[in-house]
Parts: sequence; structure tokens; C-alpha cells
Amino acid sequence: MRRAGGTVSWLIIMIMILLSANSFLKSGGDSINAWALLLLIPLPLSFIISEYSKKDPYGNRELEKWDDGDDDVSSPEKRADDPLEAGFDIPIL
Repeated sequence: MRRAGGTVSWLIIMIMILLSANSFLKSGGDSINAWALLLLIPLPLSFIISEYSKKDPYGNRELEKWDDGDDDVSSPEKRADDPLEAGFDIPIL
């Protein structure tokens, strides 16, 4: 079913391009309809992209469980130096 939707979308895109070219040639380049049809092309294109993004990238595989047993590592405690001892002034507002 996904391939049918993609095929129909590509068919719609080709028809819109041909109608736009036909309108452009008949009007001598002065038709807004030709440009409007070209601006509508992203609509069926977004349908194609959304169908491809719905596919499962992992192929329905079970992901392995996360083991929280190794989280006992603690980082050393860091303390900042006193700014007055480091030579910084206290700003006065």
C-alpha cells in the first residue's frame, strides 16, 4: 500500500509539472497559474517523505535492556576558589 501511495504522489507531481509547463507556454510566461502549480508540488512530495519516515529503522528488533549496575562511579567533588582570594573585585551596582 505504501508503494501505491508513493506512485500516485509521483504521478501527481508529474501531472502538475506538465500542467504548469502547458500554462506557461500558452500564456507566454505571464501566467500566475503556472507558478502556483509549481508552488503546490511540495504537498505530494511531503506525503512521499512522510511515508518513508514511517518505516521502522530497527526492523522491529528488541533493543537490549540497559544495565544500571555500573553507575556507582562518582566524580570527584569540585570546589570553586574564593574570587576575592583569586584577585577579582566585587562589582558594585
